[in-house]
Amino acid sequence: MDQETALSDKLRDRILSALHLGLLQPGDRLPSIRTLWREMGVDHRVVAQAYRVLEDEGLVEVRGRSGVYLAPQDQLGGEVLAETARWMAGVLVEGWKRRMTLAEIPELIRRCTSTVRLRCACVESNVDQMAAYCAELEEQFGLEAVPVYISPIPLPRPDRSVEFHAVEQAIRATDLVVTTSYHSRLVRKAAENVDVPAVTLTVNSEVVETVQRQIRSGGVTLVCVDPEFGNRLRAMYADASEGPEQIRVVLADDADALTGLNRDDAVIVTRAARNRLGDAAAGELPPLLLPHSPTFSAHTARELLQLIIRLNLAAAEQQDPAELLAGAGVGV
Repeated sequence: MDQETALSDKLRDRILSALHLGLLQPGDRLPSIRTLWREMGVDHRVVAQAYRVLEDEGLVEVRGRSGVYLAPQDQLGGEVLAETARWMAGVLVEGWKRRMTLAEIPELIRRCTSTVRLRCACVESNVDQMAAYCAELEEQFGLEAVPVYISPIPLPRPDRSVEFHAVEQAIRATDLVVTTSYHSRLVRKAAENVDVPAVTLTVNSEVVETVQRQIRSGGVTLVCVDPEFGNRLRAMYADASEGPEQIRVVLADDADALTGLNRDDAVIVTRAARNRLGDAAAGELPPLLLPHSPTFSAHTARELLQLIIRLNLAAAEQQDPAELLAGAGVGV
């Protein structure tokens, strides 16, 4: 993939995500070519060409010196029809290449995604990441999330062995397991021992870039439940931060600190903190810097979906042929 194609794909994903989240409206001005080439470190001509690609698709309007704007979108029920049509056409064309009729595709999707409800162990060491990951696994991927907590730091050898076997036992009864790079070595070894596929989660690059920009421009306030998550966030963004004061951590149980937040602060509220506070209290906080999803990167989503499809198809093959025919609406 060349640089222009990669950048246009990244801009398209960013704009569409903002559209669907309600953060952008048709007619809104988009970042200028100058802003993007400074932010992304690419030649301004590459940025200009990427915007021209999106203009040809009807997603943006380039108005000369005035700037770049989100083009009017055909909408129905909140969906952007033009983009949805292009995406769906691509899916159906791939089915057509495989000699599938339109009537067969819904049943194939059902078999690939809903033959069984898969159980997914999520191994983590802090409440905030666990809540975010489990919610996304259930809401976005239809999995039954099984939380498995472990120590945030390596334990002494005897205790480490006990923890390792506990993880093995916890994931033995699941279909797949996910964790972060912090615990990947332990979890992948345990998963290999009990023959359960494992995925190491990576974070959505848009989330990372947004937090980095905010830290560099003045800092960010994190409202969370578990102090360990605050320590991890500081470690994750150490390169973007000039000191710990640029990532301020406020615990959801600290009422005085919450009351003292400035309305101009850039605030990240974890899902666990929002659950602890309740919607009414969370609504009193300054506007959020980030939405709660998607947390996972596209690479992680692809890896998860490939596993979900493979495990569902394996389950479908084990079903009685009469059940499969009945599920397809065919009488026997």
